[in-house]
Amino acid sequence: MNRIEIGPGQEFSLGGENFVITVPVKEPRLSTSDAFTIAKKEPYLRVYEELASAFSPRSILELGIFQGGSYVLLDKLFSPRRMSAVDIRPQPVPPLLEYVADKEGRFVHFSTSQTDRKILDDIVRNELADELDLVVDDASHTYEQTKTSFEILFPLLKPGGIYSIEDWSWAHSPKYQAPDSPFSKRHALSNLLFEQLMLMGSTSLISEIRVWKFLYLIRKAKTAFPAPDEGEKEENGSIFEQILNRGREWSLI
Repeated sequence: MNRIEIGPGQEFSLGGENFVITVPVKEPRLSTSDAFTIAKKEPYLRVYEELASAFSPRSILELGIFQGGSYVLLDKLFSPRRMSAVDIRPQPVPPLLEYVADKEGRFVHFSTSQTDRKILDDIVRNELADELDLVVDDASHTYEQTKTSFEILFPLLKPGGIYSIEDWSWAHSPKYQAPDSPFSKRHALSNLLFEQLMLMGSTSLISEIRVWKFLYLIRKAKTAFPAPDEGEKEENGSIFEQILNRGREWSLI
């Protein structure tokens, strides 16, 4: 695949579709029939571009749709057999609905929370034919909701699959330090990364975590050797119950 060439107006084309990068998103450009809006700066695109050169997921699930640009980008980069996405906002994105309407194995769900276990399980088992290889979480960016999605979806991710979590470091940005800043009462999303590192050290479930300042990728082990009760914990409790911490307390920031 040729490298994505971004023009002076932050526009680019890929696979016959046009895109416009719009960041920040306080007053977002709406996607149109001429070009999809995508709220990802160039470094994000390069990570996924590099990943696509060596990884071919059969099915992709995206959490967070925004204006649909990311959905179409991932579809064009990876060419999966099936792809689905959810967004909690009720307002659909007409150009995205038009895009998926005539394509087999392409689905989108609005008014759908990233923490809805029943719906997510149904999407993976049915729409994605239980072949989930890539999850991209660009939804709430909150610790609690992002963690819940991971607890639901990581056990459903196929061995060798990749789980991407974007914008993990917001709590450490200067603009989020004031008492009245956005998310000031929320736990930092970086807590989840710390917990996933501890999970990797405690089990054989995760083979690799690659971290950039703006996102990180978790690769599920191709061959995991669970503890005798590990499967039961995944089914009935949190995957994070498997962390071994020498009995010491972990405090969130």
